[in-house]
Amino acid sequence: MSALWGHLTGVLIVLMMLTFIGIWVWVWNDRHAQKFEALARLPMQDEEQQP
Repeated sequence: MSALWGHLTGVLIVLMMLTFIGIWVWVWNDRHAQKFEALARLPMQDEEQQP
């Protein structure tokens, strides 16, 4: 293996880590809390609407 392959692998791992952290921060942002709470209640609302 060449040294270039090792550097490319390292860059790819750093990009994946930054992507994961970015998604984590986006999900835990306060402005999304109401939407996620509404989505969490959807299964309970389906049971109430069925006859």
